[in-house]
Amino acid sequence: MTRGMNTMPTARKGRTYYTPGPNDRGGVGGMCSVIAVAMLLVVPPFVLIASESSRHTRFVALSDALDSDIVELNRRHGHRQSEEALLGDAMRPGTLVHGTSSRIETVSTDHEMAVSIPGALTLRRNAEYCQWHESKSQRCETCTRTVDASDGSTKEERYQCNCITEYNYVKSWTNRRINSLGFDQPGAHHNPQRDPMPSATFVDDRAKLTFREGEGDSNYDDYDDRNQHQQHEGGVQASLHPDMLSNGVRGQPYRPVDFVPHGRTPPPSFFSRFFSFLGWPPRSTRYEPMQLLRRTPDSPAAIRDNFVYVGQGGYFFSPYESSTSSTLFNYFAQYLEGSLFDWQMGDLMPSCTAGDVRFHYAVQDPAVVSVLGQLRRDGREGAKITPRTMMGIGDVSAATVGLVHAGRSGARAMLLAEDSDSKNRAHVIRLVAFLWSIPASRLAGVAFERELGESSFLIQTEGTLGLFCALLGAVWLVVWGETFGAIETAMVFFLAAASGFLAYKSAARKGSGRR
Repeated sequence: MTRGMNTMPTARKGRTYYTPGPNDRGGVGGMCSVIAVAMLLVVPPFVLIASESSRHTRFVALSDALDSDIVELNRRHGHRQSEEALLGDAMRPGTLVHGTSSRIETVSTDHEMAVSIPGALTLRRNAEYCQWHESKSQRCETCTRTVDASDGSTKEERYQCNCITEYNYVKSWTNRRINSLGFDQPGAHHNPQRDPMPSATFVDDRAKLTFREGEGDSNYDDYDDRNQHQQHEGGVQASLHPDMLSNGVRGQPYRPVDFVPHGRTPPPSFFSRFFSFLGWPPRSTRYEPMQLLRRTPDSPAAIRDNFVYVGQGGYFFSPYESSTSSTLFNYFAQYLEGSLFDWQMGDLMPSCTAGDVRFHYAVQDPAVVSVLGQLRRDGREGAKITPRTMMGIGDVSAATVGLVHAGRSGARAMLLAEDSDSKNRAHVIRLVAFLWSIPASRLAGVAFERELGESSFLIQTEGTLGLFCALLGAVWLVVWGETFGAIETAMVFFLAAASGFLAYKSAARKGSGRR
C-alpha cells in the first residue's frame, strides 16, 4: 500500500561536545572562515558593477520604447480603422503595439502531471521536499589571560573557553533540498537528493487576446460595452508569444490552486471568518473541479514516480522508496557514527520520510491585462505579439521589452512602472554595497595607518560614505559614461572626496587609541 503524506514535523537530539580550553578556530574550519570573509570582501563590488550595467541597459531599452511609435490596438470611438490597416501600421519596423484585453483565451498545462488550468496565463509548480535540518548551538565561558603588547607592556584579555556544542535536528517540509553530507550525524539524518518534479513555470504558447474598441480607456465599463457592441463583437485578435510571460504578469499575485469536488468553494472555517472580521484579506485560493485530474493517473509523473493527488491544500505526493543497497549502506553509516541504536521519541512521531516529495500549483489568472510589445505575422496563427530586443547594448533580458501587466494601464504608465522596478532593484544592490563599505573602509584605513574602529561613530560614517561614493562614482563613470548623468556622477565623486578627507584627518592614528 502506498504510504500517505504526513505534514507533522519531528525533532531529534544530536550529539553534544565539550571543548576545554580556548575556543580558537583553526584547521579546515578556520581556513573556510578566512575564505568566506575574503569572498564577502571581493564579491560585492562585482555584483554592484553587474547591477549598474543591467540598470543602464534596462534604462536605454525602456527609453527607446518610450520614444518609439506605439500603435493602440484598442481602436478609439470615432477613429474607426479597418483591422488590416491597423495591423499594417503596427507591423512597421521599429513600431510597438499596446493594448488592453479582458477576453483572454488561454490554458496553461503541466504535461508531466497532465494538469491543465483554463484561464491561467502562467501556471507555477512549487516543489517541496521532506528534509532534515541541522542546527548548531554553542555555549562558552568567559576566561581571562595576560598578553604582551608590542611596546613591552602587558594587559588582560578576555576570550571564550570551555565551550559546549550541541547539535539538534528537525525533519519537515522545505522548498529546497539540503545536503546532509556536512551534518555531524549524516547517517541518522540522511537526506536523499531526489528531485523528480522540480519547481517550474508553464505558459500557454497559444494564448489569444481580443482587443476591443475603447477597452483601454480607464473609464471603460464591460456592461456598457456589451450593450453598445452586441452587434459588433469583433476586435483585433492576436496571440501572445510565450516569451512575453517570461517574467510573469506584473501586478498579479499568484493564487494557489486546490482541486475539490465540482469546483465548489468550501465554506470558510471558523478561523477564516474570525480573521476576516479583524480585517484580514480574504483567501485567494482558486478552486477547480477534480474532473480536471482525470488524466493524472496515466501521466508520466504518476507512472514514473508514483505521484498521486492527496489534497490537503492541493498537493500531489510521491513517497520515497529506498533500495535495499541504499538502506544497508545507511545502516553502516549509522554504525560508524554510533547512532544505529540511538532511538528517540521523535522516531515514533508520524511524520514524512526524508526523501518524500510533494508539490502544488499556483496560477496568475488576471481578468484584464495590458500588453506592450511588437506585432509579427505568424503564418498559422495570424498576428502575434512578441518582445522586442535591442541588440548590442548589454544583457539580453534587460534589453528586451515585452510587458504584460494586470489591469488597464497605458503604454507610458507600463514603461514607467518597469523603470521603477529596475531602479528599486538597483537601490537594493547599492544598499548592499554600502553595508559592504563598513568593514572595507576599516581595512582601507589600516592601509593609511588609521584606525576607524577606534574612532567616533561620525568618523566611521564618513569613512564608510567616502569609500561607498568612490566605488559608486567609478562604476557610474564606466557604465554610464561622461555625458549621461555627469552631474550626478560629479556630485558622488565630490562627496567621496570630502568624506574620505574628513575621515582621514579625524580618524585615530594606528596605536594612538580611541578618538
